[in-house]
Amino acid sequence: MRLGTRLLLPLVAVMTLVMLLFAAWSVRHRERILRTEAQRETRAYAVALGLALEGAYRDPGLADVQAIIDRINREETIAGVVIYDASGQTLFVSDQLQGANITPPERLTDVLRSNLTVGFDRRIGDLPVYSVLRPIHDASNRVVGAFEVAQPLSLLTREIARTRTRFTLNTLTLVGAVTVVMLILVRHLVARPLERFVAGARALGRGELGFRIGTEQPGEELKMLAAEFDGMARQIETARTRLVTETEERIALERRLREAEKLAAVGNLAAGLAHEIAAPLHVIRGRTEQLLRRDDLPAPQQRNLGIIVEQIDRITFIVRNLLDFARRREPHLEPVELKPMLESVAEFLDAEFAKRRIAFTLDASTNPCALADSQLFRQVLLNVLMNAVQALESTESHARIDVRAREEVEGGIARVVIEIHDTGPGIPDDVLLNIFDPFFTTRGGTSGTGLGLAIARSIVEEHGGTIDAVNHAPDDVEFAGRGALFRVVLPAAPAAQPAHV
Repeated sequence: MRLGTRLLLPLVAVMTLVMLLFAAWSVRHRERILRTEAQRETRAYAVALGLALEGAYRDPGLADVQAIIDRINREETIAGVVIYDASGQTLFVSDQLQGANITPPERLTDVLRSNLTVGFDRRIGDLPVYSVLRPIHDASNRVVGAFEVAQPLSLLTREIARTRTRFTLNTLTLVGAVTVVMLILVRHLVARPLERFVAGARALGRGELGFRIGTEQPGEELKMLAAEFDGMARQIETARTRLVTETEERIALERRLREAEKLAAVGNLAAGLAHEIAAPLHVIRGRTEQLLRRDDLPAPQQRNLGIIVEQIDRITFIVRNLLDFARRREPHLEPVELKPMLESVAEFLDAEFAKRRIAFTLDASTNPCALADSQLFRQVLLNVLMNAVQALESTESHARIDVRAREEVEGGIARVVIEIHDTGPGIPDDVLLNIFDPFFTTRGGTSGTGLGLAIARSIVEEHGGTIDAVNHAPDDVEFAGRGALFRVVLPAAPAAQPAHV
């Protein structure tokens, strides 16, 4: 059973009981009033009739007595009049009581003897009446008889019945009206707010922690409860967000730890390989170059020896990258102006841009200043730009790289943002997830070690910054949804310090 119903039923029951008791008391009180008024009216008739009869009794023949009682009989509220002599015998009877078995009341003797007026209920024949018995005096104030004025109780009974019916209908109407009003109030003040609380509890159970009840509730208590509920929901939401963040950070930390362990092993391996491979490579390269200096060497052999030198350079490059990745020094942070550095890196890669017909643009008009290690961060820019150059190898026309550098403030913290756009084919979704992982490459076995972007991310994070990559959105008007975007964020250098390139 709903709480609203459980509250309403006892209230309606108590209210109905109280109103029924009040109605019963009111009916009884009204009955007493009606009876008293009827008796008072009958006594008034008796007084008036008594005066008339005493005047008529002065006539020895009593000729006017019958005429008087007949006039009295015209009143609807009078059942009849009976006149008795001094001995208690019936002398006159009004027309309404003609033929009725009129038995003198037992109190007649007391009235004749005590000279008192009395009222009482009795039956005249089959008619229940209220009678007033009053003595009749002669001119010398002696009791010469008595008369009885009878009022039918049926009139009183009908009036009492109408009164009961009226009170009953009024009570039922009032109970119904109050019940409807209470039902509306319980619905508005109790049921609907509770339904809102139930909906909130269910939403929290489903994990919808953004659900709020709101403080627009009827009654201060419900407002306080709603405020506490919303506060609890906010705390749970905050706790879940914090837990998710901590979980993600812990997962990232575990992943970094595994990478660090892997890189430590790579570093040890690279160090050993560098020492073990360097000497044989130098010998092989020296002998190969010695053979290449011979004038009588056939062309096919020269080509083969050239390939050997190239592969030796490749092995040397790979080993050097491994050593750089595994044994990178701690960054020495200082203010670095990015515009001169970007121009220098672009000039260094100018031959690559020309070779692949890449249009390069730089927008660093504000010349932001980052807090960075100039040598390490130059390597970051070289690695990211070379990745963009390699992504444009398959682009036959409109090959383009745009670099934008600016300073922005978020949450009171100044940061330097560098965005590198290219118009290449973009990054597949499965590649995008692993693009910064060490040794991950899409260039096959002929070129690429999969360390360039991993080194770039490691350096940026050691600077306290971030680097991420996304594909251009389809609604990007400038790039028509093509290519990739690398975004590097570094702490900005304090404005008062000098900048270095």
